[in-house]
Amino acid sequence: MPIRTNRGRAAVYRKLWGWPLRSPRHLATVGLFLLAIVLFLGYILPRMVGDSRAAQPPAQSTSVAPPPSTATTPSQGAQGVIPPPPSSPPPTRLSPSDNKTPAKADQAALDVAKKWAAAFVKHDGVTASQWLDGLRPFTTDEYLGASLSKIDPKAVTQSKVTGDPVATPDSYVSSLTVDVPTDDKKLHLTLVKTADGWRVNEHDEVG
Repeated sequence: MPIRTNRGRAAVYRKLWGWPLRSPRHLATVGLFLLAIVLFLGYILPRMVGDSRAAQPPAQSTSVAPPPSTATTPSQGAQGVIPPPPSSPPPTRLSPSDNKTPAKADQAALDVAKKWAAAFVKHDGVTASQWLDGLRPFTTDEYLGASLSKIDPKAVTQSKVTGDPVATPDSYVSSLTVDVPTDDKKLHLTLVKTADGWRVNEHDEVG
């Protein structure tokens, strides 16, 4: 039955504390019991807690990878694009003063000038395409497409070559100018030396 008085509780406590002292066997039993508690709290319990933590799955990392670097290198430029190499300037056509080495007029150049003038004044009864085809073998492609193709053959006032071509003092190794007389205005031609030979690269009419 329950203990209802302080004297009864004190008697029970005295019996509990006095029990280990009644005999060496009781004292050894209490000592082993306390040793077991110490071992449990100091060695077994920490290992049990550590094993339970190890069995839990690792938490997933929530870190976000840093964005790729946008730094540019000197070779990439401000926008990260490698600039194209500078293109070489287009070759310029020679003019009579480009080559400063004076030379006697080449006879082959004079022959080309005469044939070109003959084709130029031959415009009666031919189409514009036929007129250009007659000039094509003696003209640079650049001048034929950029200038002569814009001329109306019917507007040409010359109809006949009246003399041989005459080279002007501006005659050089790679270029020369030639005057060709006609029945109207004189043709002033500029010829340049190309890989295919001498070609007319410019013309003018001198009254």
